[in-house]
Amino acid sequence: MFNTPSYEDLEQRVRELEQELKRHRDLFEHAPVGIFQSTLESGEFINLNPALARILAYPSTEACRASVRDIARDIYVLPEHRQKLLDMALERGSLLHFENEFRRQDGSVITGNLHLRVAHEADGSPAYLEGFIEDITEQKMIAKALKASEEHYRSIFENTGTGVLIVEDDMTITMVNAEFERLSGYSKAEVEGRMKWTEIVAYSDDLEKMIAYHRKRREKPELVPKNYEFTLIDKQNDKKHIFARVDVIPGTKKSLGSFIDITPLVQAQRSIRESESRLRGMLEAFEGFIYTCSSDYRIDFMNGLLMDIVGESGVDKPCHERIFGLSQPCPWCAGKRVFAGETVKQEFQSPRDGRWYYAVSSPIFCADDSVKKKQTVIIDIHDRKQAELEIKAREEHLQNENIRLKATIREGKKIDNIVGNSPGMQKVYELILRAAATDINVIIYGESGTGKELVARAIHDMSRRSRQSFVPVNCGAIPQHLLESEFFGYKKGAFTGAIQDKPGYLDHAENGSLFLDELGEIELNIQVKLLRVLEGGGYTPVGGQEVKTPDVRIIAATNRNLNELVKRGDMREDFFYRIHIIPIYLPPLRERREDIPLLVEHFLEKWKVENERIPLRGSMIESLMAYDWPGNVRELENTLQRYLNLDDLDFLSSPMNRAAPDVRPSTSDFSETDGSLRSAVNRFEKEYITRVLGRNRWNRKQSAGVLGIGRKTLYLKMRSLGIERRG
Repeated sequence: MFNTPSYEDLEQRVRELEQELKRHRDLFEHAPVGIFQSTLESGEFINLNPALARILAYPSTEACRASVRDIARDIYVLPEHRQKLLDMALERGSLLHFENEFRRQDGSVITGNLHLRVAHEADGSPAYLEGFIEDITEQKMIAKALKASEEHYRSIFENTGTGVLIVEDDMTITMVNAEFERLSGYSKAEVEGRMKWTEIVAYSDDLEKMIAYHRKRREKPELVPKNYEFTLIDKQNDKKHIFARVDVIPGTKKSLGSFIDITPLVQAQRSIRESESRLRGMLEAFEGFIYTCSSDYRIDFMNGLLMDIVGESGVDKPCHERIFGLSQPCPWCAGKRVFAGETVKQEFQSPRDGRWYYAVSSPIFCADDSVKKKQTVIIDIHDRKQAELEIKAREEHLQNENIRLKATIREGKKIDNIVGNSPGMQKVYELILRAAATDINVIIYGESGTGKELVARAIHDMSRRSRQSFVPVNCGAIPQHLLESEFFGYKKGAFTGAIQDKPGYLDHAENGSLFLDELGEIELNIQVKLLRVLEGGGYTPVGGQEVKTPDVRIIAATNRNLNELVKRGDMREDFFYRIHIIPIYLPPLRERREDIPLLVEHFLEKWKVENERIPLRGSMIESLMAYDWPGNVRELENTLQRYLNLDDLDFLSSPMNRAAPDVRPSTSDFSETDGSLRSAVNRFEKEYITRVLGRNRWNRKQSAGVLGIGRKTLYLKMRSLGIERRG
């Protein structure tokens, strides 16, 4: 007969069972790995612990259970994997270990180790699935980092939170991190190069299995699991249950092992939280490009993304050459400041692809606090920068447009010292206003004496650079052997006689405008160097080392046909297109004769002596209008100066000198000479136009052709002067 237990015994047994249940529940609730039970076919969670909810980014187990109605669909990146795992678990009937990708609630993807088995009913039939999931995303990132550089993965695995070791083909441990020291109780000095990993395996069954894995991993790695468990014995003979992930380092026979102590669950939970924090920092850094270099700009490390962009490792090559395609250090390089111990943040535009980037360059210190290397992290900000530049450009355009509109309100007969009201000059005024509202290069075409420099100065004075220097340069007046030193300057000692530094034209024009008159006279070798400046590559003074990148607006002028120069090979085509962006064509004076009265009035007013009135006979105005002016406005001004000083209207050009009448000032041509010059000019214009109309029987089209003006201009003059057909 069996003894019947007393009531007190049963009560004591119940209390023990309750305590045991509580311990299991605490273990379940506080475990750092995700533990779950789920249905077989429908794929719903029966039970899960808080750690799994956190891994999947749910605020609670209740929220996770409510949201995940189909595990395969809702958390598996590849839903078909769950069915495969289920089939294998049912077939084998033992605990299985898998690596799989899972989708979190926020859409991000993690890599996890899935340990799975089928729980059975009392009759042996399958009841449900149970297992645990461990987030190994961090270990995956570490393994990837280790492939890049032995020097860099050393610093990474020192702070992973897991015990990491590197094992040679003969099983000797050659490298361990601090966590491995804590885990095993052995110091690095005791382990590295002295111990074999077989000495820390507690049981012979594990040892035999792991030795077989070690050998097969180097022969047929596809047949060897990367993840497994074993029992470790530390220096104090304490045994610890270890989850291990081991793989061969590509291109070598070395193994990389990562050990996690899954015995102390609370400590493991803390370790995972720290690892997640470090992982977030790593992910932020790896979104862009990373490289390190020495003080002589030579690269010793680039991350995988940067290597993909550059196309090769570029190690031991200058960073400005390999990464940015420049022959000299980058204009924005912060190397000197970084090697002085400063962290520098800046934005720049890459010459390789034209995109904008944000860079953080920081020093890497040695043990003695000296700076050993410069580390630079680069992030693409092109879209944001483009938006900023577009906003700024719109603001500048509105401001400049406001200035332009105000200028157009003024009387349309004059801009600065440029005089004329003809249709050709009105078009020139419009182009001047448009050019002044931008900062791009301008080329002014026109015969000698048409006022090209006046136009260039007007563009400068109406632009945003008006408060800075306007530097005119006559390219044809500079000896060819001096062009380089004159444009770019030179350093002391660059050549015999260079006793001190001398700035060049580009230095003088910094933040202002450089006017290149007679552009067609520049030789090809100087065109190449100016082209580099125009393309943003900068220049180097003669005898200097430093590359200067000027902020200069180029306004050029010529009386030659640049297209013909390009065809003959006297001008580079790429140089021509960099200059020929906004072309302005100045008409010769013979094509805008209607402006001659305005110009006469302007020059007589400019050169008059005090308030002296200067009479002009009608025959003088007629002669001025009839003359072809091969020297254009400059010749007209000189002619009027001679008239004021010599009391003689003389045309010096020999062909026209014979055709021009000998006229001298007299008051007999007008009944009234005490009126203003404007009145005299208007009277002459009215009489002259009326005479031309009469000779052409008042045919306005023919008369406009004789006068050299447009028919619309003739209509306007007839209206303003009160000219009506007689009879």
